[in-house]
Amino acid sequence: MRDLELKNVIKLNGREFLISTISMHVRHSFFEGDAKKVVYETMVFEIINDEVQFHHPIFNERYNMPDEAISEHGAIIKHPENFFIL
Repeated sequence: MRDLELKNVIKLNGREFLISTISMHVRHSFFEGDAKKVVYETMVFEIINDEVQFHHPIFNERYNMPDEAISEHGAIIKHPENFFIL
């Protein structure tokens, strides 16, 4: 599973958050084969006045395996309080 794009908006304590999990290619070439590597990243951003605060992520994690990324994305949706402090 090289392509992955999960996006969910949750509400918590009267605030909105975007949970985004994507696949991305490693963009530096320090090591041979980096251009072919895929990593998975989950980020959480607050939404204020209908604008995603992309410049200020409140959670960020990278994974080597898509199953890890998918699992954590789901865990954040179910229990966001375990991943970021409001």
